[in-house]
Amino acid sequence: MKTEYLQGEEAREFVETWYCESCLRPARLWAERDRYGNLEVSGMYDERGDLIGFLCPFCAKLKDK
Repeated sequence: MKTEYLQGEEAREFVETWYCESCLRPARLWAERDRYGNLEVSGMYDERGDLIGFLCPFCAKLKDK
């Protein structure tokens, strides 16, 4: 799992449309913007290393174990 950095329009769209791939909670409930409006989120990857979604902080911690 790696951290993805989202800025500007990408960050705004993320909060409005994405959700956690594991628990399905909408990103607007768990994504926290920094003071510049950017986001730092955990990416979810397939076996080839391609980004396939995002995880909320709770699910990301569970997947790290």
